[in-house]
Amino acid sequence: MKRILVFTFLIVCAGFTIQSCKKDNQVSQGKMEVRMTDSPGDFVALNVEIVKIEAYLENSGWVTINETSKEINILDLTNGAEVTIASATTVQPGTYTKLKVTFSGENSLTFNGSSGQNTVNLAFGGSFSGNVEVPIHCTVSTGSTSSILLDFNVGSSIAQTGGGFTLNPVIAEISDPSTGVQGNISGTEKAAISLSNGSYNASTFTNVNGYFLIKGVPDGTYQMKIEAKAQGEILASQKSIQNVTITKGQIKSMGSIQI
Repeated sequence: MKRILVFTFLIVCAGFTIQSCKKDNQVSQGKMEVRMTDSPGDFVALNVEIVKIEAYLENSGWVTINETSKEINILDLTNGAEVTIASATTVQPGTYTKLKVTFSGENSLTFNGSSGQNTVNLAFGGSFSGNVEVPIHCTVSTGSTSSILLDFNVGSSIAQTGGGFTLNPVIAEISDPSTGVQGNISGTEKAAISLSNGSYNASTFTNVNGYFLIKGVPDGTYQMKIEAKAQGEILASQKSIQNVTITKGQIKSMGSIQI
């Protein structure tokens, strides 16, 4: 794979108080941008190459948004970090219901093994042919820019088969990035955080400073589970917090949590 490009992360509206399709009157033609963030897995790096992005215009067909290949380490996009993966300045106005993201076969995974870090090439798993279709809800109007935020779920996208790994990307639109939960975990170098209420599950990992953020969470009451990991990825301790209430339009702060 070519050397990973350095991308400028585009954070639109502080606190992520945007809707999936943002209107910004600028020019007389419709525009569309596609951004990506990450629900991480327990790996060191996931390097993928995206070669094409298309959007499906209702009652018309597929429209190409980008054909320039982009190499991305998905695990750089944790805890609120985003990258623009496509941008088109001339897009036909209308309602777009799907995105098609096309991956090349040049993808790799880095993980911690018993003898240190290992990097392996990732073959596509199962019947995956390189194209992922993602349902979206986006309206492009003349003289406005519509912005779509995608979540790449690393943990669900990587499968271990025998001694190897395969890639079958699981990607979804984050329709409400202004709703979620954040906090800081102390007492451990690394922790996995998960939310569950029986019908919805979400997870992330802390960054090097112990911070975590999960956004796009439907409002409701959840159980939060924290699993602290010691050196060597061994589970050291865990903690559960009941009745975590998420309110629509707010990023709930859990403050500092000792484990």
